[in-house]
Amino acid sequence: MVLKSYHYIPENTKKHHIRGSSPTLLKKLTEELEGAKKISISFFLYNNPYLHTFIEEMAKNGCEINIYTIPLNGYDVQKKRLYKSNYADKDAVETSKLEYAQKVYDKILSSSFNINLNIFPYTYIWKEQRFSRGSDLYSLHNKSILAEFSDGWKCITSSCNFALGDPPHSDSFLVINGDSNNNAVRIFKEYFSILDQISLSYSDYCKYSENYYDFDYSVSVVNLKDTFITDYFTAPFIKYDGVGSNRYVHNKILEMIKSAQERIYICSQHFGDILPFNPRDGSIVEALKKVEKKVDIKVLKQTRPWHQASPMRTDKTEKELRIHSNISQKVWHPIVHDKFIIVDNKVLVTTGNFMPTQFAWSDNRTMKYIVGGEQYERVRVFSEVNSYHFLEDAHITENYEKHFNHLWEKSECF
Repeated sequence: MVLKSYHYIPENTKKHHIRGSSPTLLKKLTEELEGAKKISISFFLYNNPYLHTFIEEMAKNGCEINIYTIPLNGYDVQKKRLYKSNYADKDAVETSKLEYAQKVYDKILSSSFNINLNIFPYTYIWKEQRFSRGSDLYSLHNKSILAEFSDGWKCITSSCNFALGDPPHSDSFLVINGDSNNNAVRIFKEYFSILDQISLSYSDYCKYSENYYDFDYSVSVVNLKDTFITDYFTAPFIKYDGVGSNRYVHNKILEMIKSAQERIYICSQHFGDILPFNPRDGSIVEALKKVEKKVDIKVLKQTRPWHQASPMRTDKTEKELRIHSNISQKVWHPIVHDKFIIVDNKVLVTTGNFMPTQFAWSDNRTMKYIVGGEQYERVRVFSEVNSYHFLEDAHITENYEKHFNHLWEKSECF
């Protein structure tokens, strides 16, 4: 098994780049995918024309492409001003995430290349919510790729959305090279196999949406035996050994934190895993408070309570951690978008933030939606889709530590 990681901190922190939030990482991603025979992409957002141009070239050369993403309803309609690398106003264009997603989706639909666009329209909410274009309702949040080569596979997990219209962010992505016996390869193949069976082709989704809302879409749960040890997906269609995937992975994170002897560094866009949705579950915040005082704990994030629509958990987290002398907190808004935890010489790399939403699981949750003043109820599984890698590799841990330290130096105390 060979591991690689790539990290990026923007130089211009004010203006949106036309290639997305992390243009350098986009270039590295395409380099990693060169020469693949088959590429499966599971992206929260898929609207980047520069990424898609590369994907088309791969398809022209015989690569089979399978893309799994969310409906157009999940894209922001607000127009953003996008700049080229010179950041000159005269070269800027204005567009929305939705406009380019529509262009990319339509281009795939009319293409003769071997590119399959699949929609996973699964929605999830804990409380009543209005259903409207651009709302963040969709379960699929991960940014994961499985690429097959003549000599093996690459599993890619990214904090970066690679989305056109995203603001400048710090981001990272992990590449795991392995054969068919590798833990990551096995769970990636399992994940994409299930996702392929339960998703709808874009043309079928368009027909489906003529008669149904996205919140009508449901899935069955597959119970997997945990033979993966270090690599996992959370999803509404996955349990491990009979336990909801989100709660299963959450327990592994808590065990990792409890094992700390020297340091815990947490880096996340949002951090507020306290007061869990499932009352009997523990939380990362409570676990941190119980760690021995000799352990150096640093929490780095992008958002404060006033940056969020529901600030209560973030506010409580900050107050709870502030009273512990071995815990430092910093923020860099709106830049930090990475998602990882370093514990001693180990690192967890994920696509998910560290909030109760990411770890909540409910088999039979009644979800309430309001459409045009009328309320609809649907009973389904509450779960977000993300990937998690628990790594004990000195080189990769060092890479993430260096990236964390660079971010920490640029961030502000509070």
